Amino acid sequence: MKPTLLITGGAGYLGQHLVAQATGWHVHATYLHTPPPVFSGTFHHCDLTNYTHLAHLLARVRPDVIIHTACSNQTPANIEAIVPAARHLASLASQQAIRLIHLSTDMVFDGTNPPYSEDSPRTPLTPYGYAKARAEEIIQELCPQAVLVRSSLIYGISPLDHQTRWLVGHLDRGEPVTLFTDEIRCPIWVDNLVSALLELATLPYTGILHITGPQALSRWEFALGMLALVNRQSSRSLFVASTIAQAGLTRPRNLTLTVHKAQALLRTPLLSFTEVVQHLQPTEASRLHSRPF
Repeated sequence: MKPTLLITGGAGYLGQHLVAQATGWHVHATYLHTPPPVFSGTFHHCDLTNYTHLAHLLARVRPDVIIHTACSNQTPANIEAIVPAARHLASLASQQAIRLIHLSTDMVFDGTNPPYSEDSPRTPLTPYGYAKARAEEIIQELCPQAVLVRSSLIYGISPLDHQTRWLVGHLDRGEPVTLFTDEIRCPIWVDNLVSALLELATLPYTGILHITGPQALSRWEFALGMLALVNRQSSRSLFVASTIAQAGLTRPRNLTLTVHKAQALLRTPLLSFTEVVQHLQPTEASRLHSRPF
């Protein structure tokens, strides 16, 4: 009999891919505002900030594992929900001996002392980073057997990830896009991250684990690479190179994460952006990009 997996944020970008690819599980997923797509698995409307609502859901579903992907940085309300949702999930998972995998972020660091390992102290710089850092602390306190997965920019082409879709939308309208040459991240292909998370769900590992691509890229380099991947090189002239300082913003500069621990633990290889591009090939990427999204 298949084990039961509950995916929070199942209608989100990562959640959709998890639901679609978790074929070895009996899948349930939550959503709040976004209607669920047509995928296998059972979707449940659930406000994770409502302890009673969440407790009733877990009593019905009885999951063996929860992969918590919900709560984003899109709005202040999204950010405000991060801490209470983490607190409720950690408390209930601990009480019911449910394996909890919490998706965190490289934004728990300020970008001034890379590369960051799992043992690096949290030094958040933004409201989203502060909320995610606090969520990590709460989960470690309430549910020490949980896994805290720190990831970075999640990208994909079938469908396009939100950031790339935003870029392509601007380019389609002939609008210039400013990109930072001094903001460094470690992008990870969504299918690669999904495979790693589903493998991790079957392992006894606990604690913090960095799961990102092993290749650090600036926002500028990453965007140009994505344009090539979806066969939009002709739009490059609309990109404007800038820096965080020139834009007058407060943002982490270099959020390179070390992934040695994950590489040693997982059978799933963590692919660099260059390797993913070589795997997908521009002609295939162009075909996939033509699908509705």
